[in-house]
Amino acid sequence: MTQTSTVASLIRLSVTSGTRRADLGLPGGVPVAELLPELARELGALDLDTAAQGFRLVRHDGVPVDADRSLAAQGVEDGFVLSLEQAGEPLELKVYDDVVEAVSDLVESQFAPWTPEHSSRSALGAAVVFFLAGAFALFTARANGALVLGMSAAVAVLLVVTSAVLGRARHQPLPAAALGLVAVVYAAVAGSAVTTEGTVWGEPFMYAGAGALVVGAVCAALSREHRPLLAGAAVLGAAIAVIGAAVGLLEWSVGSVCAVTFAVAVIAGNLLPWFAVSSTRLSGNPPRTEAEIFADAPEVEDAHVRRQVLGGHELVLATGVVVGLLAVLTAPRAAATGVMGTVLGGLGFAAILLRTRHSRTRSAVLLSMVVGILGLATVAVSAALYHPQWRPAVGVVLAGAAAVVVALALIAPRSRVRLGRLADALDVTCLVALLPVSLAVVGLI
Repeated sequence: MTQTSTVASLIRLSVTSGTRRADLGLPGGVPVAELLPELARELGALDLDTAAQGFRLVRHDGVPVDADRSLAAQGVEDGFVLSLEQAGEPLELKVYDDVVEAVSDLVESQFAPWTPEHSSRSALGAAVVFFLAGAFALFTARANGALVLGMSAAVAVLLVVTSAVLGRARHQPLPAAALGLVAVVYAAVAGSAVTTEGTVWGEPFMYAGAGALVVGAVCAALSREHRPLLAGAAVLGAAIAVIGAAVGLLEWSVGSVCAVTFAVAVIAGNLLPWFAVSSTRLSGNPPRTEAEIFADAPEVEDAHVRRQVLGGHELVLATGVVVGLLAVLTAPRAAATGVMGTVLGGLGFAAILLRTRHSRTRSAVLLSMVVGILGLATVAVSAALYHPQWRPAVGVVLAGAAAVVVALALIAPRSRVRLGRLADALDVTCLVALLPVSLAVVGLI
């Protein structure tokens, strides 16, 4: 591990023991058990009476920190306040004679402070929001043609250069990836202004996708980290370009093209994670001969395993983001075709929601939940807008779905084996039904 990556993995936090406090930078990838002796020595808590019992760290919310795992794996971030306690003994309660001291200790132990890292991320978020607002303004003015094309292309080039500098020279991967994605958006806006003839789903969509494809590929090639996410933006641009070419050049129906694209995207989103896991190329290398059985087991390279697993996880997240954006983009036009298009959208997003049962990490579950819920809401709103006569039925269905969620998850939350089996059956049914329903929307069935 290089010195740069070691510094980047440091977590800046505070550790308290009794009345003593130390502001430290601890490595986020090292098991906590390896840090405890040094922390006890730093805080003056290491003596003959306490050394035999050992120590433990407790978060500001009272949750003990697992000694076998690293701080980063347990969600400990910059600004956290940890308490060093003796293992196996309850925390000794303090007796205060000053309410100011009591409030001060409570605030320090229960609330994480605002750090310069939070300020940096807030500034990045504000910049991204302003850039996206500007991109939307330029897109609404794409009728001006060359003016919007030139301005959007210039901003995209500047953002690509800035992203490369931040990622390679300044070693700031998160801002570099964020600005690279914004550059892809501006490239798409520039492409949409190449021509203003016909529907926006036609040739403007094709050129927008081509611009996103080119800039996304360039950003992915220049980046050192978060490359799957930037490559996913290029893949999304390619899919948009295909939709635009099918509508603008082949003169196919927008609803039909969006329905087929939606079905293919959802099915691919359920299959590609398995390929992402297999791309890690990690295997146990089981012994096959008698000599291998009695030989010493080969040493496992922890750094290599960590790098491969993190790469596979990021690829899974990038796939989920691309599939989610493409599904949400095409679902309204599919719902506009009628009953079968609306059913198609419901089946697809239900499959995305049911996929969370096979995920473990919070980021993967949260992504699928956001895409599934947002997608179902988008389908319902689109059906109500394109088909006004359906509005009473849509309202009843949404209210019934909300009531079921409240009853199962809030009023009587418990593990239900039968419901799990039903969810497995529904997951398979939704995936199998996607292609036939999409072909029915096109009119081939």
